[in-house]
Amino acid sequence: MMRRRDFLKKAAILSGSPWLAGGLTSLAQAAAPLRRFKLGAISDGFSQDFEEALRVMKGYGLSWVEIRKVWGIYNTEASPGQVQRLKDLLRKLDFKVSILDTALYKCALPGTKPLVGEKDPYPYSAQMDLLKRAMERAHALGTDKLRGFTFWRVAEPEKVSPRIAEELGKAAEVARAAGIRLLLEDEGSCNVGTGHELARILKMVPAPNLGANWDVGNGYWHGEVPFPDGYQALDKQRLWHLHVKGVQCETVETARRAVSASQTCHETSADEGQTDLLGHFRALARDGYQGTISLECEFQAPGLTHLQTTRRSLEGLLKVMAAALK
Repeated sequence: MMRRRDFLKKAAILSGSPWLAGGLTSLAQAAAPLRRFKLGAISDGFSQDFEEALRVMKGYGLSWVEIRKVWGIYNTEASPGQVQRLKDLLRKLDFKVSILDTALYKCALPGTKPLVGEKDPYPYSAQMDLLKRAMERAHALGTDKLRGFTFWRVAEPEKVSPRIAEELGKAAEVARAAGIRLLLEDEGSCNVGTGHELARILKMVPAPNLGANWDVGNGYWHGEVPFPDGYQALDKQRLWHLHVKGVQCETVETARRAVSASQTCHETSADEGQTDLLGHFRALARDGYQGTISLECEFQAPGLTHLQTTRRSLEGLLKVMAAALK
């Protein structure tokens, strides 16, 4: 009979996880954070092939997944057959969907001049149709959470905040009728790019189904120290999902004067850089956070594939989370 230690090692090796293959110590490290937090990852960080992504994630013990792009398309453009394939794979590999990503309001607010000439994935006139498709897919895939944005950033976002709040209120009303929650991300290219800006816009829109998709690292690109500063500004009762990653800037002082990401900051592995994820996870545990969490990994490293950098970041994140719970 195969001994338990040998079995676990073999299972880890077959899963392709170099960290978990290290033995029982590493397996024990992974178990504690996965019992305490609903940790998952954005699937296309591992692969555009949804089945491959889930199998790699399963090797690390994950059971939650955030869906953005699959098979080369955004999930909101998936055909009925592709949606059924997603459902089948979720059931087969025993995963739950934490949140469905959309490009809702990642467009120019009519009458404004965005700082950067980003192309609208969908024009303003198509936003409600996009929301409808997203809600249909969310229902099919078993989640009530959709990620959205706050229009391309302008020179003085606070001046257009009332208009943004009005648009968000309308979308939230449509979503509420369908039993869906909308979660706003603090995205540097949009009018809400920091924790403080996220807190402010949520106060302006008291809809009970509008909350936060808090990206722990994004505030650096607009001069905010996300933890503890940005986190402290947020209403914890409206914090329903997190994105975590590592970020490195030249210095915090330089980052505070930054206009764009390319000037001072770049993404790193989750256990590297200056993002205080250790302190953040200690605070989440202290504050009783029960929402979902996703690793977001988009950084590049010489000699490594995207899959390899995502593995590296996840392994680092698990170690940070384990340390936070000691």
